[in-house]
Amino acid sequence: MQKLDSYVGKTIFMAMALVLLVLAGLDFLFTLFDEVAGVNERYGMADATSYVLLTFPRHIYDLLPMTALMGSLIGLGILASSNELVVMQASGIKAGRIVWAVMKPAIVLMLLGLLLGEYLAPAMELQAEVNKNISNSDDVVLSSSGTWQRDGDDFLHFNAIEPQGILHGVKIYRFNEAQQMTANIVAEQAHFEDEQWLLQDVRQTFFRHDADGIQSETQTLDQLVWQSDLSPEMLQLMIMESDKLTISDLYAYAQRFSNQGQDASPYVLAFWEKLLQPLATAALVLVAISFIFGPLREATMGARVFSGVMFGLGFIILQRLFNTVGAIYQINPLLAVLIPIVLTLSIGFILLRRAA
Repeated sequence: MQKLDSYVGKTIFMAMALVLLVLAGLDFLFTLFDEVAGVNERYGMADATSYVLLTFPRHIYDLLPMTALMGSLIGLGILASSNELVVMQASGIKAGRIVWAVMKPAIVLMLLGLLLGEYLAPAMELQAEVNKNISNSDDVVLSSSGTWQRDGDDFLHFNAIEPQGILHGVKIYRFNEAQQMTANIVAEQAHFEDEQWLLQDVRQTFFRHDADGIQSETQTLDQLVWQSDLSPEMLQLMIMESDKLTISDLYAYAQRFSNQGQDASPYVLAFWEKLLQPLATAALVLVAISFIFGPLREATMGARVFSGVMFGLGFIILQRLFNTVGAIYQINPLLAVLIPIVLTLSIGFILLRRAA
């Protein structure tokens, strides 16, 4: 039995590796062509190539579920075309044993996804964004219109952040419990030193609300200490989209937004999507197995590949549909992520049971 598991696992693993090579190669070329379109005097061809290489691990991470589906279809299709699956079943080997043999290389793929998604891809993605924006904006990381962040009763806006954590174009708006602005602080720069922010070239305006209206008083200071639990690392991560963060960062962000009374659903949704990606991958592999034992047993390789691509795209569309519906109707993010996975698992189990 060990030899059988090894033979089936090796066939499936080689098929998955081939699929990943093809998909990743095409993705790399299309991404490079798209990035080269943005080349200018500051952002050259070498910069574009470096950006694509640094973001490549995240692209591989995104391709892993589709790789598992198509690799399983192709690998099992090869065994079915040569009647090896028929021989295995005729020898008394149960379908469950074959399913487990196919799942082993899929588990390796899931572990690779965990390694990429939690440790390698996010760090390289952040470095890519930093490098790209430095090339385009005089050693400063810029967003299109700056970045907003709430910290207690303070609302922070900054135009830019350097890789060293220096903020540029800082504005802090402070409010009281009655939602009245009590202070407005504008600083050219902010440096993080000794667990606190040191504002430079500061103009501070205080607002006093009374029966006579709003009174203001403005001060100009060379430096001002601003106490905040916002670290440079956290602010740097804000230039990245939620689906590019690590599972631990997504959890921390969701907790922070929730504690601040803000909408944390995008981070919670991205957290559950990443955490449950191995389960989604397993569901797709199960569907691939059920296809080969069922409706695609006698199909050509082209038909199997086409079916895999269509089902994979359908799964992605279903995921995005439930994500959108969940956001509109405020469905629990965990439920929105689980429904497509459960439906896929159900399809796989039903088809596999019928084939058996």
